[in-house]
Amino acid sequence: HHFPVDRRSLAAFIRTSVLGARRAVESEITAHGADVLHFHQPIGAFGVLTSTLGRRLPSLYTFHSPAPLEYRSRTGMSGLHRGGLVGRAGAALLWTLERASLKRASRIQVLSDFSARLLWDLYGISGERIVKIVGGADVERFHPGGSREAQRQALGLPSDRPLLFTLRNLEPRMGLDTLIRAMATVRERFPRVLLLIGGSGSLRPLLETLTISLSLSEHVRFLGFVPERDLPAYYGAADAFVLPTRELEGFGLVTVEALACGTPVLGTPVGATPEILEPLDRSLLFADVGPTAIADGIGRFLERSEQDPAVVRDLRRACVAYAERQYGWSRSVDALEDMLGTLTEKNVTATGAVRCVACEAATPLRWFRHRGEDYRACPACGTSVAAKLPTAAGLRHFYEVEYPARFVRPEVPASRLDLFGELIARLGPPRSRRRLLDVGCGPGHFVASAAAAGWRAVGLELAAEMCAAARTTAACDVVQSDSVLLPFDTASMDAVTFINVLDHLVDPYGALAEAHRVLAPDGLLVIRVPNGAFHRRATQFFSMLGRRGWLGKFGAYPVFHVFGFTARGLRRLVERSGFHVLSLRNSPLSAEGPSAADSRAPGLPRWFRGAGETVAATLHAVTASRCLAAPSIELYARRLGDEEVPPS
Repeated sequence: HHFPVDRRSLAAFIRTSVLGARRAVESEITAHGADVLHFHQPIGAFGVLTSTLGRRLPSLYTFHSPAPLEYRSRTGMSGLHRGGLVGRAGAALLWTLERASLKRASRIQVLSDFSARLLWDLYGISGERIVKIVGGADVERFHPGGSREAQRQALGLPSDRPLLFTLRNLEPRMGLDTLIRAMATVRERFPRVLLLIGGSGSLRPLLETLTISLSLSEHVRFLGFVPERDLPAYYGAADAFVLPTRELEGFGLVTVEALACGTPVLGTPVGATPEILEPLDRSLLFADVGPTAIADGIGRFLERSEQDPAVVRDLRRACVAYAERQYGWSRSVDALEDMLGTLTEKNVTATGAVRCVACEAATPLRWFRHRGEDYRACPACGTSVAAKLPTAAGLRHFYEVEYPARFVRPEVPASRLDLFGELIARLGPPRSRRRLLDVGCGPGHFVASAAAAGWRAVGLELAAEMCAAARTTAACDVVQSDSVLLPFDTASMDAVTFINVLDHLVDPYGALAEAHRVLAPDGLLVIRVPNGAFHRRATQFFSMLGRRGWLGKFGAYPVFHVFGFTARGLRRLVERSGFHVLSLRNSPLSAEGPSAADSRAPGLPRWFRGAGETVAATLHAVTASRCLAAPSIELYARRLGDEEVPPS
């Protein structure tokens, strides 16, 4: 996604970058969902990580180079890179933004030990949040492409001259002015030497002037921007690639690309360059960043090439093998995919804690076990979540194969229909042509009840067979789709219902965001879910009874699905999705969705059901509606207008 930014000032650039990135990513998450976020620069990352949707997802921040130091290194190179007090203020602002982004990221990827040291020196970040995944070259594309003579001929380069190549942004920290000064010394020993400088940047006029002033026009050639397709040929045509970086070389992708093409790299001992070159050949490093050291290093290499070409040929082969073994693209990508997959599975936050989907608290969750499955409960709101979330393929198989076979029923008990009627009645009488969407409509009984009450009801289901069954039951429109991709126009519905559905979804926040989108302002939201607080207590009680507690009349309880929402957690989730909660109440004792039958809690004695409902109602009244102790809870909410501020 691309978005416009205002480059008239640094403040305007940062503001528009933050807001643009936030809007673009939230739009993408809303439209298609996301499992993990991956950032490469601090300004856009800050916009996303401070957004409502972005901060709830795990994230990886790839730290290439510190933004404030990069900014200061380009002082005077553009209108955005100012010197003096304004420049110091700009660097301080970038430091603040980058620090905030790094603190919020779940994990931070560095490409080198040098970058890890910078994180500690600048931001005090170290330890398990940092993961080192080195950069890589596509060795299928960057590899020796035939003889150097043939590649030079294809590029129109002389075949009888020592050829050096560098590829850099023409900016101060790259050290190109130092390299050009060094070439004046190298020319004295090797009169036919030729340096090719690829790349563009603000320093080109100054570098060209320097070249002319040193009478190096026949020895230094500026190529300008080099297309990606031509890079392997330029690497392969050169006797050596030169990396004269003055500061902040966080990795050096050009280094491993050149090595993969069989071209030795001569580099300054700056940043991560020693980490790459020392294991291959210590002599490839210059003594320091000055022109004398660079000239000495280039001279020694060219002299060795003339005196012992077999050794240099062996070095070229060693460069290829080293790059393929240590810096192959597949190795880097596999490590990155493993890291992103780990973040998705664990949903870790910047502090190593788990961020609660319901209330967003970032605290270490408490583990408990129920029927052989692990769950984690949020200490702040009590909402629980399955430790291992189902995969998309697993969910689709369940809803398309197992669910229809178990729950398509020609009839539904009268008590269940009474429950549906009560839920619909609390919505109030429908006005003319009011539309209701039932998400996860199952066999269609609730849709049928809503239609009978006067609503223009529409059902939504994931599996085709269930859609067909619901159409037969309700004689209404039933659409096959996912809850986070509702195929309806914005503001096209007057009510959206989730009856024993929200706790089965992997992304309940995404589903509510879609419900918010399709609801008209002041549209109504109805949710019924098992009461996570009740079932957590029941789990503790039955665990004390041992195996007997799971047998007989109580075999269907407690109930846990993907999520176990408490009243507090459900309220918080709904409120941050853009709704005003009108009421939260106990719901009549009944079976809970796909894991139970469509009937009033089968097998439970009548006295038990009556006693439970009486106790729940009493607690609800005594605590002024603050305590909901029934096995299920109902929530009714109103969609806020786009400009409406939620009531405190």
